[in-house]
Amino acid sequence: MKKIAMLAALTVLGGCAAGSAGLRAVDLRDPMYLRSERTIPLTFPKIQMALFKHQAACGSAPQFSMDPRQTGYATLVDRPAGADNFDQAILVDLIQYQETMMEESRTKTKVYTYYADTATKKRIDQVFEAIAHPEVCPEN
Repeated sequence: MKKIAMLAALTVLGGCAAGSAGLRAVDLRDPMYLRSERTIPLTFPKIQMALFKHQAACGSAPQFSMDPRQTGYATLVDRPAGADNFDQAILVDLIQYQETMMEESRTKTKVYTYYADTATKKRIDQVFEAIAHPEVCPEN
C-alpha cells in the first residue's frame, strides 16, 4: 500500500516538474501573444545577410531558421543571453512572397512575445533595426 501511495506521489510530482519547463515556441504562437505584423521589403537571403552583418558588428543578432519543409517560411528568435526557453523571447514568423508584376519581393512578419511592456516593444524595434541597419548596434 505504501508503494502505491509513493508511486502516486512521484507521478504527481513528475507532472509538476514537466510543467516547469517554461514557455515553448508553440505556446508563444497563441493569438493572444501577437504583438505586431509588419512587412519587410527583403527576401530571406537579404535578411540573413543583414543579420550576419549585425552579428559581426555588434556581437549578437536574432537567430534565423528556415522551416525544413517549406522554403517560404522561416522564424527569427531573439532571446536574452543564457535564456533557453521562450519566456523572454521575441519570436518573429516570416513568410516570403515572390516578386509579381504588381509588387516587389517582400517578407511579411508576425511578432509574438509573452510580455507586452515598453522594454519588450523596444526590443522588437531593435530586431527590425538589426535587419534595416545591420551596422548600427543598439544602445543599452
